[in-house]
Amino acid sequence: MEYWKWLGMVVVALIMLGGGWRTEGCLEEERLALFQLKPFFPSIDSRIDGSRLGYYSMMDYLVEENETSSDCCEWEKVKCSSITGRVNHLFLNLTYTVTFDDLVYPNYRTRGNNKYWYLNTSLFLPFKELQSLSLRENSIAGFVDNQGFERLSSKLNKLEILDLSNNYFNDSILTSLSELSSLKSLNLAVNNFIGSNLTDAGLKRLSKLKNLEILDLSGHNYIGNISSQLNDFSSLKSLRLQDCGLVGSIDMLEFNSFINLKELYLGSNEIESLGFSFYDKEQLWLNKLEVLGLSGNLLDSSVFSSLAPLSNLKFLYLNYNNLKGTIHVKDLNAFNYLEELSLSENEVTEFVPSQGLRLMNLTVLELDDNLFKNTILSSLGRLSNLKTLSFGSNLEGTIDIKELDGLSNLEVLDIRCYYSDVGCNLCLQSLDLFPSLKTLSLYGFNFNDSHSQTKLDGLSNLENLDIRCYNSGCNFRLQLLDLFPSLKTLFLYGVNFNDTHSQTNSLNNLEHLRISCKSDFSCNIWLQILDLIPSLKTLSLEGFNFNYSHSQIKWKILTNLEELELWDSSLPLNFIGELPSLKILNVIGCEVNDSLFMNDPLELKNLEFMNIEDTSLENNFLHKIGAMPSIKRLSLMGCGLNGTLHTQGFCGLTNLRDLVMTNNNLEGTLPECFSNFTSLESLDLSYNQLCGNVSALKTLASLRELSLSNNYFQIPSSLGPFFNLSKLKHFDADNNTIYIESEMQPLVPRFQLNRISLSSCGDVGQFPHFLFHQHELRQVYLSNNNFREGFPNWLLNNNANLERLVLANNSLQGHFELPFLPHTDLSYLDVSENSFYSNLPIDIGEKLPSLLFLNMSKNQFHGSIPPSIGDMNFLEALDLSNNQLSDRLPEHLTMGCFSLTSLSLSNNKLQGQMFSSNVNLIKLQELHLDGNHFSGKIPDSLSNCSFLSTLDLSNNVLSGEIPRWMENMSSLSTLDLSNNELSGDIPRWMGSMSSLEEIVMANNHLEGPFPKEFCHLNHLKLLDLSVNNISGSLPSCFSPLWISQVHLSRNKLEGPLKNAFRNSTILVTLDLSNNHLTGKIPNWFGNLSQLSYLLLNNNHFEGGIPVQLCTLGHLSLIDLSNNNLSGTIPPCLKITTLNEISQEYVRYVTDIAQAPNSFSIDEPVEFTVKSMSYSYKGIVLTYLSGIDLSCNKLTGEIPSEVNNLRNIYALNLSHNNLIGLIPLAFSNLKQIESLDLSHNNLSGKIPPQLVGLYRLSYFSVAYNNLSGSTPAWTAQFATFDESSYVGNPLLCGEPLKDCLTSGPSASLLPKASPENGLIDMISFYVTFVVSYVMAILSIACVLYINPYWRQAWFYYVGAISNCCYYFLKTIFCLKGSTVEICKPM
Repeated sequence: MEYWKWLGMVVVALIMLGGGWRTEGCLEEERLALFQLKPFFPSIDSRIDGSRLGYYSMMDYLVEENETSSDCCEWEKVKCSSITGRVNHLFLNLTYTVTFDDLVYPNYRTRGNNKYWYLNTSLFLPFKELQSLSLRENSIAGFVDNQGFERLSSKLNKLEILDLSNNYFNDSILTSLSELSSLKSLNLAVNNFIGSNLTDAGLKRLSKLKNLEILDLSGHNYIGNISSQLNDFSSLKSLRLQDCGLVGSIDMLEFNSFINLKELYLGSNEIESLGFSFYDKEQLWLNKLEVLGLSGNLLDSSVFSSLAPLSNLKFLYLNYNNLKGTIHVKDLNAFNYLEELSLSENEVTEFVPSQGLRLMNLTVLELDDNLFKNTILSSLGRLSNLKTLSFGSNLEGTIDIKELDGLSNLEVLDIRCYYSDVGCNLCLQSLDLFPSLKTLSLYGFNFNDSHSQTKLDGLSNLENLDIRCYNSGCNFRLQLLDLFPSLKTLFLYGVNFNDTHSQTNSLNNLEHLRISCKSDFSCNIWLQILDLIPSLKTLSLEGFNFNYSHSQIKWKILTNLEELELWDSSLPLNFIGELPSLKILNVIGCEVNDSLFMNDPLELKNLEFMNIEDTSLENNFLHKIGAMPSIKRLSLMGCGLNGTLHTQGFCGLTNLRDLVMTNNNLEGTLPECFSNFTSLESLDLSYNQLCGNVSALKTLASLRELSLSNNYFQIPSSLGPFFNLSKLKHFDADNNTIYIESEMQPLVPRFQLNRISLSSCGDVGQFPHFLFHQHELRQVYLSNNNFREGFPNWLLNNNANLERLVLANNSLQGHFELPFLPHTDLSYLDVSENSFYSNLPIDIGEKLPSLLFLNMSKNQFHGSIPPSIGDMNFLEALDLSNNQLSDRLPEHLTMGCFSLTSLSLSNNKLQGQMFSSNVNLIKLQELHLDGNHFSGKIPDSLSNCSFLSTLDLSNNVLSGEIPRWMENMSSLSTLDLSNNELSGDIPRWMGSMSSLEEIVMANNHLEGPFPKEFCHLNHLKLLDLSVNNISGSLPSCFSPLWISQVHLSRNKLEGPLKNAFRNSTILVTLDLSNNHLTGKIPNWFGNLSQLSYLLLNNNHFEGGIPVQLCTLGHLSLIDLSNNNLSGTIPPCLKITTLNEISQEYVRYVTDIAQAPNSFSIDEPVEFTVKSMSYSYKGIVLTYLSGIDLSCNKLTGEIPSEVNNLRNIYALNLSHNNLIGLIPLAFSNLKQIESLDLSHNNLSGKIPPQLVGLYRLSYFSVAYNNLSGSTPAWTAQFATFDESSYVGNPLLCGEPLKDCLTSGPSASLLPKASPENGLIDMISFYVTFVVSYVMAILSIACVLYINPYWRQAWFYYVGAISNCCYYFLKTIFCLKGSTVEICKPM
């Protein structure tokens, strides 16, 4: 034994001697290698203390960083062997950070927001003992030439763990990885595998990794058959295939070749059922499986019996599935060894039988957010080994926790009572049953136990308590806290503290306290409670009104308080007092009564971080904080600070490193004392009203980030004042004014920027000269400046690391010329809305191979789309819309750009067949090909794009029927096929596409009935089927709850409306015009409270105008013309315009359907104005308001109550039977532009006050019974000719005949009674009788005087009598009548 001991010591000594020369514990060779990695992983040498300053810290992202140590083994992302000192673990995931000396802000970027880059794996060769390497989420796309992982196989023969997840590796990496024979764990989740090699050589080459035990291929949701390609991986113990596109039924025998498999994760797929195609216990190797993850699928309760062969399962996760109703415990009891079971987020109601559960090894059971009732407790009482239990959400009444008396080992208990209006009741004494309990969460309970002061020895170990109330009757007695003497963390939400005499004496150990009210300013707190918590380190209070408290907090007692948060509360004068240990202060969304602090700010002398947001501060606030010299970070966002920056006090904050004063109302120039902030590293003054020059900042030598956006600064284009700021890396000054100096700055700036943003800075005219001297730029934003130059390819030539270049709307012109050499780092390019006039560069794909985002829309590019774009394998968004591109769509684009998620080629001149039969756009989510000349049928190759959410093929020449494969587009939410030549019936199967939110198929040749299956489209928000041949009636069941726009005009719909749209209460636009609808306008229209545009014209509606329309407060347009409506016009009818409605309603309307074109005011509405029909859309429609009731059978007088119409734009009441006078109140319609009252029976004078309608451009009162003089021929009325008044013989004056020469004036005519208008009916009757008698007498006199006429008269009378006689005889006798004339003579 002694021999082996000495031998071991010798071996260790030899290893240490052979380790080479070491510098402070780190091998110099490896230290140098780490610094070679630093340009690619910038924070590799950081030394971070990850401990938080507070448990509920709002500054979770703020961590302390010490100076970089020379010993690389002390670096946070490096671990070394304790024996040899060599590096054996490298954690290089998410290493891109912005450092500020002692502060580090990790940039947790989502995959795809960064540039791609290529890794040189030979940089890892010096780490000969490397066992674990994590390169997670670094946007690595591959390797430099011949420098793949195969280079490491000979030297890094100890590498066992490799994490390459969340990068952009493609299939080619699989061959390189196959040489790392020592690998035991490989994570390839969320990369760019497209599956082309996976089924052939790719994964099978990985089978050379004979030691591989853990493999993660999650996030490749287009290679769902991957499990069948892993047959040779017999060494695997853990396999993750989450979010891999697995759908339908899965045969578990597919995994039977993994004879050592213990863990299988299949979550986040669409698996509906699991099972075994046949079951042979002796041949089932999968029965070794211990962990099965099935969360986030579509499995039902039959899954338990299906998994019965897996009897050795210890961990089963079935949360977020379709488990419903009862679960038979006999199916669960088959899993004897089960230790963890998660069934949360399902709809399970009970276990049957309730007391039959026998999972005696179970330690963790998660049942929360199901539909269990109180009886669930009886099912759980026998699980004696349970340590973690969560259940509830549908509980009610009193919860008898004693039924869980067998759970003596319980450490974590979570009970939820969400759905009870009055909450659940719980006796806290019953919790004494759980002596091991450490964490307790109670949601939705009432605590009214009068015996709650009894000490519970069983809860002496409780450390974490979370109580949340969701009803108004939830009162909490502070004495209850005495039951938990060991509490360290307490969170109380929504409780009421109404007992001001309550006391508690057992919170000596409490370190973290958070109390939140569920509504703003509604809770009071007995402040003395804080006096009893001397050990408190973090305190968070939300939603309190401290103005009504009758006591003050004794801040001095809280000597250990390091972090204080105040959210949405009302704070009295001088609320915050002496807190000597306070380091972090957050005040967010509070109301402050005058001053926030006590009189002496020195009481917060150790405060380092102060963050105040959306809280109004007094004007002298900046005076006081000068007495807090230790402040390093000061953030005052949206605090209502106005006037000039006060120099007293504020200028004394010389230790400031980070200053944020954005979104205030600060005015004036920058004070010169800014030059005192020599330690300042980050300054944000954006969104104020500051002006003048920026010379006060020229001495801030430590400044790294500067944001001056959205002010009124005058900034020279040379950035001369910042020339000496050598550390400046980020400069943002959007929406200021950049001017060109009269004399160019001859010096070269000392700074080398990484980011520059100077968008919307006026008519600059040329690119700033300092940009020619920048060589480290990564992000450049220079939009909306009118540079009027060519494309700055020199920016790409000078900045090899440039990642983002945005030059939109700059009047750039000429040819679009790329740099001579390829630029592999550029990932984002936007040159939209310029005036480039050329062909797209044919080699654009070769020159910019790493682009993620390319926007060249709204230019004048012409010619064909270059096939080289297909070489951009990483491209995710391509927008070439609104150009003049022609020819066909290159097949290489649709095959090579397999990473595309958004493709927009709208409004060009592309033609021919839309796609060939070869399409590899398997990730595509948005496709916009509208406004081209594509012809033929909708290509079947689009069926491969199974993740499409938006498909816009409108305004082409597509023909044929809508293809059936669209039914399988489960993610499709927006479909626009309008303005094509599509034919056939509207597909009934479209009703099963449950994700559809917008259907636009207007102006085609679609026909057939309106599909009743559309009643199942519960998420529909926009439907436009106008200008087709749809027939039949609208089904009564069609009433989507979320629909906001319906356009069905110009079809052949018929029948009454019945109940269609009755429940669509957020409907904004309803256009059913130009159909054959009949019946009455339904009264329930009054329930459509958000309706703004109602168009029912050109139908066959009858009856009266429903008075219920008067209840619609947002109506802007009503068109009921060309129907058979009768009755009077409701005087309560009101109208408005969308632009005058409250902003809350406008936001509501805009957010109704947050789809790509939600509340599409872009959908046109046709309305007749000035005797012509126009289509209105866009912003114009928001200003349009009008009523058109023309061409009906309306009677009665025009209502004089026009106050509700004061902003109306057009009013048409023509072609009705209206009588009475034109209301004088029409003169108050100051916004009206079109007024048509023609073809009625109106009488009386035209009110002369109408000449005050200065906006009126169309006016007609033709064909009425109006009299008197026309309105003065002035202003707008001077533009109306005789056609506006024709058909009123008693009218005179310009432009008609002069009143003096056109017969008797109106004053000489008989006066009209109010009832009968102008004509005196008594005089009318007298003159009519006299005239009738005179006519008869005249005829008699003529016949008496002239015998020839008399003879002729009697001759014609006799002839007519004979004709009538024989005519009547013929008619009656043919019918067999026996009247006298039918008898024989």
